[in-house]
Amino acid sequence: MLLLAGAGATFVFAASPSQAAVINISDFTGWQGIGNFSLSSQQAIISGGGVADTAVESFLGLASGALDTLNSQNVNNASAIKNTITVQAGDVLRFNWRFQAGDYLPYNDYSFYSIGTSLNKLADVRQVGNFGQTASQTAYTFTTTGTYTVGFGVVDIFDQYLASSLTVRTSGGNEPVPEPVTIIGSLAAGVFGVALRHKKKAATKSQS
Repeated sequence: MLLLAGAGATFVFAASPSQAAVINISDFTGWQGIGNFSLSSQQAIISGGGVADTAVESFLGLASGALDTLNSQNVNNASAIKNTITVQAGDVLRFNWRFQAGDYLPYNDYSFYSIGTSLNKLADVRQVGNFGQTASQTAYTFTTTGTYTVGFGVVDIFDQYLASSLTVRTSGGNEPVPEPVTIIGSLAAGVFGVALRHKKKAATKSQS
């Protein structure tokens, strides 16, 4: 087995050159981002309430309207990170992630990853429940040799309040993805109350 590292990824090759590599993300410090995000050598934390969805689509090289189409809802804003990797057909990208829903239905915020122009949902509020969370490991197999933009992101549906978050962690080991830092106690209650008031005002305006 041969290990090679570079550009924030570790390539694990089998003994035979005809066999595919497993690509583990090993470092996020060289990644680019837009909106609300935090990058370190161990993980990336991406939060909603960022920039216009069209800006994120352009940043990731996605088709216009792709974020709306993916979950069949109107995306208000989003945040994302990206990097580029060169792969061979059959190579597998592997990553650990956690989605924390910071909102409640019908504000169906969701998280996603993109490979080139392909957009894939990881989880949404409807799946995990109001203010719920889920964590998993995802593997993506490349069918064509080439250089790809790999992206991760999270979106706000309908508004920009009570943003959800996506944590992506380096995938070299079995260590679970840590939960994003949360605000507790009266401060969290205050933020929640303010956000609810904003939503009620917005709903009143839309009905008038």
